[in-house]
Amino acid sequence: MNRHTQRTGHLERSAGNDRLRRALAARLDRALKRAGVSSARAAKWLGVSEYDVQYWRRGITVPPLNACTRLAAVLHLDVHWLCTGQPPVA
Repeated sequence: MNRHTQRTGHLERSAGNDRLRRALAARLDRALKRAGVSSARAAKWLGVSEYDVQYWRRGITVPPLNACTRLAAVLHLDVHWLCTGQPPVA
């Protein structure tokens, strides 16, 4: 199974699993805070509403994989870590 499939599967499970969704939200919120990036600024980068980003940060909804990929690139994070919480695989 490739990493893209793993991330997609994790995000799909996160949508239906409160614990996974909250863990993803915590990683996203922490990453944005460390970078000093507001929900409004992240929303502008992604072309989504500020409410979407706020919902992701609170664990109400789960961002799509393309949003995670773009955020990881802009914030210089490993997308696999952002999506799953697991360290990057070398």
